[in-house]
Amino acid sequence: MNPVVLKKIKEIVGNDNVLDSDEDKLVYSYDGTPLHAQKPEAVVIPQTEDHIGKVLKLANEEDFSVIPRGSGTGLSGGSIPVENSIILLMNRWDKIVEIDSENLMAWVQPGVITAKLQQAVEQQGLFYPPDPGSMNICTIGGNVAENAGGLRGLKYGITKNYVMGIEMILPDGRLVKNGGKNVKDVAGYNLRDLVIGSEGTLGVFTKILLKLIPKPQTSKTLLAFFDKLGDAAESVSEIIAHHIIPCTMEFLDATTIQCVEEYAHLGLPTDVRALLLLETDGHPAVVEEEAAVMEKVLKKSNARQVKVART
Repeated sequence: MNPVVLKKIKEIVGNDNVLDSDEDKLVYSYDGTPLHAQKPEAVVIPQTEDHIGKVLKLANEEDFSVIPRGSGTGLSGGSIPVENSIILLMNRWDKIVEIDSENLMAWVQPGVITAKLQQAVEQQGLFYPPDPGSMNICTIGGNVAENAGGLRGLKYGITKNYVMGIEMILPDGRLVKNGGKNVKDVAGYNLRDLVIGSEGTLGVFTKILLKLIPKPQTSKTLLAFFDKLGDAAESVSEIIAHHIIPCTMEFLDATTIQCVEEYAHLGLPTDVRALLLLETDGHPAVVEEEAAVMEKVLKKSNARQVKVART
């Protein structure tokens, strides 16, 4: 990068908010994707929306790329730098701006850790369902940029199903707002679905409005082991045919079971062909009934063993 351009960036955000040592560049040259790495020209830490807008406008004028980054846990290369690019580090934008329990919504900045949001809303009897595997580390902005999902996706959906509004800064430096707290809103273009999953290519999120739901009263987990893959797959279809949609469902084949056991030493049998992890949630009476039906279906589907959590 031209030193003059780097100087302009420092003038915008301040010298202390630009990391350009070789060590810093190396740290931000990769994300959770193990296949590729590229050092950025600098790591920029914006403090205000004005900083972001001016940096993006400068990028347009000087023809360099800007890569927004949260925690860098993604597995699709979304936050890996490209040639002649800078990282725009957003993980310090980590405020939960508002939890609106009356309207079941929350305004958050993009750097909020997913698990921390879940914990905060659960204290108010609410629930934010999307649960990426890295939810203890990943950020809401990254979830929206990648349209992240998780084990609860079958019943509750994924990130896109919970985004009600987005405030973002476009590549020309303009701040735009789309969506809001009106659940039934037919006015204007639905730009949210355009930017969800766009991996930061269309702009930089500064604030996100998320839908919440009432927290389920209780839950129960089942674990089933199978000697045949087909039996495990058919049991899922049979459970759904009984009008039960598990809130969590995970399928592991023999290779995955072996890897998990070698790493975590959970006591899983390594001679089975498949494992099903199922969870149901809701009203206590409904949960007990659904758990009993699922256990019966799993056994009827030739599960070698079915374990039902008692707590």
